[in-house]
Amino acid sequence: MAHKTDVIVIGAGASGLRLAGLLAKANISAVVLEARDRIGGRLLTTEPGVDLGATWFWQNESDVLQVISECSLESFPQHAAGNMMYQAQGAVQELDGNPFDQQAWRIAGGMQKLAMRLEKALPAGTVQLSTEVSEIRCDEHITVVTNQGEWTAQHVVIALPPALAMANISFTPALPRDVVHTASNTPVWMGATKKVVALYDTPFWRERGLAGSAMSYMGPLREIHDISDHEGNFGALFGFSRDPINEEAVLTQLAALFGEEAASLQSLVMKDWSDSKFTSPANVAELNNYQFFGARELTESHMNGRLHFTSTETATDSPGHIQGALSAARRTADRIIASVR
Repeated sequence: MAHKTDVIVIGAGASGLRLAGLLAKANISAVVLEARDRIGGRLLTTEPGVDLGATWFWQNESDVLQVISECSLESFPQHAAGNMMYQAQGAVQELDGNPFDQQAWRIAGGMQKLAMRLEKALPAGTVQLSTEVSEIRCDEHITVVTNQGEWTAQHVVIALPPALAMANISFTPALPRDVVHTASNTPVWMGATKKVVALYDTPFWRERGLAGSAMSYMGPLREIHDISDHEGNFGALFGFSRDPINEEAVLTQLAALFGEEAASLQSLVMKDWSDSKFTSPANVAELNNYQFFGARELTESHMNGRLHFTSTETATDSPGHIQGALSAARRTADRIIASVR
């Protein structure tokens, strides 16, 4: 027998959790179905408190600031003092100043704390982990088929990257061709990215007047930033790449940029989002047309107003940012609340 609720939310990332919270405040019941064994989606923090997913927010992002206030989270500005490094073929230069890291902010303890606080505020049992959705059917009600049984509701919200949903979920009746085309070709933010974090006892580069930031045309890391904690308990550098990465190449690059001390680290943590099956479809590296972000087909509702896309890729406000995920949740919540009332 199918479980019943008002709204089924697929995905317990920032957008899905925020949406469920907004619906709860309006006395609309919701369940959040999450395929992983954890919440947060692309908000992923590992010990000792470094982010392997989304890292920053900005002070002009109203939805983020509202959630931080509601959840009583501590925030601090991204370290930006000092000079940045520049690496090109055969040359490493120290540049005056650091335009890279201005005005960004972070959550103390890591961004996954935001997801944890959002989940904590939900009614008990709202989030169902290890629950993979395979099918969505629409007739009198919406029926969602999972590996843990079926759910029925009046609305279903896909709080996943649209391309991932298209790859993993079947729809009856089929969605319109333009919707399928747009959703299937929408890039997954960070989906083809590898993130590498080098952990140290202290942020030693600051003693040399360096900001810990770098831009490189050599790689393997194309950009690097200081992600040390704000209390100085450890030092950390992180970088992004879309290329194949190995530890030796990363350590060689860090030593070239920040001195031999950079090769003597506590540990190196790597997260390849392209091989995360609950984030990225198999063809994620081929999805590069960011004009699909916030497309009309992703902001409108479907299946007679009962199916909604809600993720940072669907936002018209700061797509790709946490702000985009939260503003998309607010958009969908407003639509569902108006429909129910």
